[in-house]
Amino acid sequence: MHPLAVLTALVFGSATAISFGLTATTIVFLVLKGEQPQLARELPVLARSCLVFLTLAAISGGCLYATLKSHAWKGFAQLTMWLSVAAVIWNYWPSG
Repeated sequence: MHPLAVLTALVFGSATAISFGLTATTIVFLVLKGEQPQLARELPVLARSCLVFLTLAAISGGCLYATLKSHAWKGFAQLTMWLSVAAVIWNYWPSG
């Protein structure tokens, strides 16, 4: 496996794991929001984060596929994935 494929697999695995954790947390919050009103206030931010990482997982999964199969569009897929990673970092980097 090429080093770029390994990095792509790491991004895909990390984004998938984070997406799974955020989705599970969202489900728990939805179940408990009637008993704990403060959870309802957190749901929009949690759902947005869940969608961000699901999107990153989908993009990096497609990029990993293109890289492993050596498709002609793997360069575009790599560019898209790394721009997405940069956008996620920029979005979640603490401003201070």
